[in-house]
Amino acid sequence: MRIAISGTHQIGKTTLSNDFIKTHPEYVIQQEPYHILQDEHGIEFSEQPTLECLITQLDYSIELLNKSSNVKNIIFDRCPVDFIAYAMYITDENFTDINDSAIAEKFPEIKDALENLDLIVFLPITKGYDMDDVYHEDAEYRQAIDRNFRKLYFDEVCDIFPGYQQPKIIELYGNRNERLKKLESYLKI
Repeated sequence: MRIAISGTHQIGKTTLSNDFIKTHPEYVIQQEPYHILQDEHGIEFSEQPTLECLITQLDYSIELLNKSSNVKNIIFDRCPVDFIAYAMYITDENFTDINDSAIAEKFPEIKDALENLDLIVFLPITKGYDMDDVYHEDAEYRQAIDRNFRKLYFDEVCDIFPGYQQPKIIELYGNRNERLKKLESYLKI
């Protein structure tokens, strides 16, 4: 199964991926594009994302999905949808419609790349595991990004999901152990 873990920053995506791999070594993790581009390619990103840095990460995320299309058991830390959620925030802040931005030109490529996923696991901000008490300085920002994820996954704004080959989207919440058990239950492992 080709799985992507998706959601706002500091919500537990990497933690869930690592926990899953510990008990399912037949899977491999594909790190988040931000870290690969920074650590392996020496690209420096600003603390606050810009549209340009999001496009760079989006392009790399698309490339990773396409290159891994034949890998049977892989878990991605983020997917192209993540970068659209952050881009929506930036365009809203600049009073621009996402569909009028440079990122919208990538929508057809995103649709094609998402066909390479079987499952997207969305980790929403919830009372049980929202991390806001740890990251209170950007709680409003994280909430806005979380709302964008909901718009993308459940309201289907931006029309980025392929029709017939659309990956299944599930929402996981709860503490670390509960999330892992729910994912395993969904996969019937």
